[in-house]
Amino acid sequence: MKLMPPPNWSNLVETDQTGSVLKILDGTLRAIGSMGARRLSMSDISESSGVSRGTLYRYFASKDEVLAAVSEYVCINFERGIVEAGESIAEPIERFRSVMRFYARFTVERSPDGIFEVEPAFHLNFLRTHFARHKAAVRRALDPVLDHFETVVGCPLDRDTFCDTMVRLQLSTLIIPATDDWLNIWNDAPDRLYEWALKIARNQTKSEKG
Repeated sequence: MKLMPPPNWSNLVETDQTGSVLKILDGTLRAIGSMGARRLSMSDISESSGVSRGTLYRYFASKDEVLAAVSEYVCINFERGIVEAGESIAEPIERFRSVMRFYARFTVERSPDGIFEVEPAFHLNFLRTHFARHKAAVRRALDPVLDHFETVVGCPLDRDTFCDTMVRLQLSTLIIPATDDWLNIWNDAPDRLYEWALKIARNQTKSEKG
């Protein structure tokens, strides 16, 4: 199942005076989690969203339009959320911690159980088509952190590869669910990486003196 180009997001929001669009999108996410996107009908979306069919068709002409909007909704929420998670935090490592916690929480909250059992094609297509945007959002959120790491180690980092790896690691938990041990490793990563950076810096200092 291929997603259509999303409808104009700003127009949807501007014309949504009653919160109906958000009800529809959240309801559709719930319905996808329980029955999958392929079997989903406009009637199912209406029922799951708690809005009338007339209201549903006021904003969306077809199921494909709803699914495209849902994909955009999830992606925009991620892009905004991960940047906002760290933007008010000046201390680099605390910012890093906040971004990591948000990412882990978002993956759990926005991914229904058995995501690939119910509708693998829809979810795989979403992950593939939105991967670059997710990576770019992680990069925006972590650029100040990576600036700090570069200052500590005294050399540039491959930011693209770093952020690419972060996204791929988190996406892997959709296939193999994160255990408590994994979440602890993920949440402790900022401190572990900072210790690694400091160790490199100390070794460089010793080499220069020696």
